[in-house]
Amino acid sequence: MKKKYICWVCVDALKVGTWKQAEALASKWIGKYEKKPIHLPSWCRWMPSKIFAKLPVFLKNMAVKSITDTLPDIIIAAGRQAVLVALALKHTTKTVVLMNPGIPPQHFDAVVAPTHDQLDGKNVICTQGAIHAIQPEILVFPRTLEKYTTPRVGVLLGGNSVHGTYKNELAIKMANDLRTFINSNSALIGASLIITPSRRTPLKWLEIFERNLDGVPYWIWNQKTKNPYPNLLKGVDAIIVCEDSISMASEACVMGKPVLIYPTGITKLKFKRFYQQLFARKHAQPFEIKANLNNQLVLNELDKVIEQLNKMNFFPAKNPT
Repeated sequence: MKKKYICWVCVDALKVGTWKQAEALASKWIGKYEKKPIHLPSWCRWMPSKIFAKLPVFLKNMAVKSITDTLPDIIIAAGRQAVLVALALKHTTKTVVLMNPGIPPQHFDAVVAPTHDQLDGKNVICTQGAIHAIQPEILVFPRTLEKYTTPRVGVLLGGNSVHGTYKNELAIKMANDLRTFINSNSALIGASLIITPSRRTPLKWLEIFERNLDGVPYWIWNQKTKNPYPNLLKGVDAIIVCEDSISMASEACVMGKPVLIYPTGITKLKFKRFYQQLFARKHAQPFEIKANLNNQLVLNELDKVIEQLNKMNFFPAKNPT
């Protein structure tokens, strides 16, 4: 009889987007898993992983003692604090870290990181963007949105982050660009906009869009009902994504539809590298008023990651039932 493996998904508690990536991998690779939101003691919470790795074993154990009642067979970790948990427990469990851990990858059994993080190592699995669990074949376009005219253009808004602040002037420019985009492209005659903000989108932006999109058929999620994302991706004919969200850009590119990346002023090099690769491999294109709206190549990295992890002889792809 095959062993049933115990898997923990360890993520810094408030990292919603990171949870999605880690759980997508755990669900499809291992099957069942336990979520472990990580709140380490204040004395080590912000400690660089390079320093934490050099601490005596008893201090590492002290840092994670609140979650180590029954140790798992494998930890999938993502986020600053979660990486410290993986470092503390790496001698007693298998460890897979998502994204750049800030310490050489050989400290873990595997590191899954996007190519724009520029990590090297025998145990590094590089991905084009973020992994996710979106499967286009099972998405169902919300019936409440079917009344909006076709073609439909999905607009995925990002928001304020450590990489930049969403200013009101940018909202005005984007609303005007969306209006011009709809009116200037012959393939979009009579089109409507299906707009969904993220949890980071300033509320003022929604007001600005409502004032500046007058005369254009549109719908904006009011953040008071259940978010129809990602199901809305099913019924749109093209997708515009704000460049500050690598996760949403990666998710949009799984649809094989025209994906246009709208500039929001991000200057960080890893974003530039990501989008340069995305454009070069025909998964997306820069936003332009008269952009070519041909379908683009599907981007779906999760299956590739699991295939490479299985070659490392971790565990079976799924828990036995």
